[in-house]
Amino acid sequence: MKKMAEVLYVKVGKVTKTPLVNNKRKELVSGIKKVPVPKAFLTKTGFKEDEQADLKHHGGENKALFLFSKKTYERINKECNTDFKIDETAHFGENLILSNVCEEDICIGDIYEIGQSLIQITQPRQPCWKLSANTNKKEMTKFIFDSGYTGWYAKVLKEGTISKGDEMKFIKREEEQLTIKILNKLMANPNYDEKLTKKAIISPFLGKPFKESLEKRYKVKQKDKQFEVYHT
Repeated sequence: MKKMAEVLYVKVGKVTKTPLVNNKRKELVSGIKKVPVPKAFLTKTGFKEDEQADLKHHGGENKALFLFSKKTYERINKECNTDFKIDETAHFGENLILSNVCEEDICIGDIYEIGQSLIQITQPRQPCWKLSANTNKKEMTKFIFDSGYTGWYAKVLKEGTISKGDEMKFIKREEEQLTIKILNKLMANPNYDEKLTKKAIISPFLGKPFKESLEKRYKVKQKDKQFEVYHT
């Protein structure tokens, strides 16, 4: 098994309420504020110690684990002129921060061993207004969507403990062309590569929420307004 990355941080969090100022919403009710811990037990629906507030859009078996990259943090900091630290309370709701890999290295359907667990990648994160609220940067959600610096979700094939310092080992690849980076490009513009858009829509490895959003965008093109509510 090939080592792909190292787990730099494991993060879990309970649902919290944060008052919002100068926002059309009065408060942020979310489990996005996850804190670093030495280790956590990964179940089929996520870390045992973790919580989500919006179960319609977060959590569940196909979004059990949210992975983010140190490289992606660095890119966001550089392009947004921010100074977000990876060892702090999560800025983007991440469960794991990994070394060495980012959105162009990971494909849906990929299977990895991390610590005692076995996971399979399902889809990119679809950014919502909570990213702007949590980072206190009004344009952050739109930036994440446009840039494709989203992180990615996985489902759990085998439960087990994941600890800081564990290796992420590559096991199997199912969809070589459908990287997280490519899928984000297709979501931003389904005409970017229609052949790949069609391939993604019929892939059995792509998470249902992302698949449905992509299919709608491909069908209605510029008339698609599905993200207006969640981005602002």
